[in-house]
Amino acid sequence: MRHSILILIFMVSFFKSQEIKKEIDVKQATVFLQGAKVFGSTNVTLQKGSNTVKIINLPNDLDENTYKINLEKNTTLLSITPQSNYLKNDELSDVEKKLDDERKIFQRQVNLLNIQIKNLTGEQNIINDNLKVSTNDKSTPQEQLIKLTEFYRKRMLEIDNQTFLLNEQKSVLDESIAKINKQVSEEQTHKTQNRKELLLEILAENEMNLNLGISYIVSNAGWIPSYDLRALSTKKPLEIVYKGKIYQKTGQDWNNVKLFVSTYRPSYNQNRPILSPLYVAEYKAYNNEDAKVGYMQKAKAEMSNSYQMRAEVAAPSQIPVASVSDNQMNVLYELNYNQTILSQEKEQYVILDKKNVESTYKYHTVPKLNNQVFLMAFVKNWQNLNLISGEANIYFEDNYIGKTSITSNYVKNEFPISLGVDERIVVKRLKIEDKTTEKTLSSNRIQTESFEISIRNNTKENIELEILDQLPISQHDKISVKTLNIGDGSYDDKTGSILWNRKISSGASEKISFSYELKYPKDMQIQYYSR
Repeated sequence: MRHSILILIFMVSFFKSQEIKKEIDVKQATVFLQGAKVFGSTNVTLQKGSNTVKIINLPNDLDENTYKINLEKNTTLLSITPQSNYLKNDELSDVEKKLDDERKIFQRQVNLLNIQIKNLTGEQNIINDNLKVSTNDKSTPQEQLIKLTEFYRKRMLEIDNQTFLLNEQKSVLDESIAKINKQVSEEQTHKTQNRKELLLEILAENEMNLNLGISYIVSNAGWIPSYDLRALSTKKPLEIVYKGKIYQKTGQDWNNVKLFVSTYRPSYNQNRPILSPLYVAEYKAYNNEDAKVGYMQKAKAEMSNSYQMRAEVAAPSQIPVASVSDNQMNVLYELNYNQTILSQEKEQYVILDKKNVESTYKYHTVPKLNNQVFLMAFVKNWQNLNLISGEANIYFEDNYIGKTSITSNYVKNEFPISLGVDERIVVKRLKIEDKTTEKTLSSNRIQTESFEISIRNNTKENIELEILDQLPISQHDKISVKTLNIGDGSYDDKTGSILWNRKISSGASEKISFSYELKYPKDMQIQYYSR
């Protein structure tokens, strides 16, 4: 009987699931425009039978619906249970402990310096008091007073120099302590009270070492597109440097990981929009029955689900910076070198791609608004460049020009990029007074406006310049606008704009004249406005 009980206890203990606590090591991250997919792994020693593995210290912002567990052969995942672990405030991370130790060392040195400064200051006070007593004491011999004054001057100078050097050392240490305090503050900011855990029940056919892989999606990460636009001269292609400003505040550092950057933006709502019939009827006062019908139609539309398209991975093409996969629904950049992306407030830049693109360069000016002349690069076939809307830094001839915006939904064939103002090209727009008239004829007032645009090219190169001006557009049937003279300008009657294209040699000048006539009733007041 006793032998049977021992066997039963042995069998219970053998088949009882052991609990193993593990923390994953992040190996790979795919950063989306919003959110990121993280993959990590850990080695686990399993006994034969059922094993309980608890994965601890997972990010609090992960989506529990996105867990994916990778197991090896001869193992079966019996269950998966997400749960939370509430940490204590006074628990310090390894990083915080290291920073605290460094801070204590620096603070000890500061305290020692303060002791020295205090002693020197005390010595100064004693010398000052003795000198004051000796000076006020009329019985003190003159020679002794002179020697005392010389000693005072010499010793005070020594003390001041020593105090100055000690304060310099103290200032350096105070800066180091301030930096550590800032790092500790950042660590505590990212340190969350609630960390996710994952409880896995794994059945192993025999005792084994398992490389357990886990992937999940976190929300507190992503990237922002950014560009550098570089033009060395107007005779060379425009270089576009694609950059990703990556951020992650998950509380989990990604150290030396394989990094992918994707233009995909995950959405929790994968329902396609449903276009319901549009009806028109006589307006009736609102009643509850109408509200009920409207609500039922809305609910029906929301219940109509859609298929979700999946991206097919294309073969990547090798480039110096990253490998690029242009998929059906997104572009995926695979960084050729491992990256470290820390969990912090600051973003980190990575270079994604570099391309030299075919461009034409032309100067552009709108002298009605200002006399500045802008050098423009017109990028051809820009729809094939995988551009996403974002901010861009502009460089011309290795000089930083400023910032512009890339708009990916631009519809024209050539994408215009401003490369800055060229002060060497002078443009002036003047009203020609002797050709600007106003007269009354019968019941109408006729007003003539005339302008002259003068241009001088002070550069060493021949240039192409486009000049843009405009005529007013009538918004009243009794106001008529008549073109008198626009030369060889191209007129757009929808916008009222006039465009002249000029090739101007180095050092040459040119003039453009244009005029128009306004006709409206003499008792009417007119005004110009833009919208």
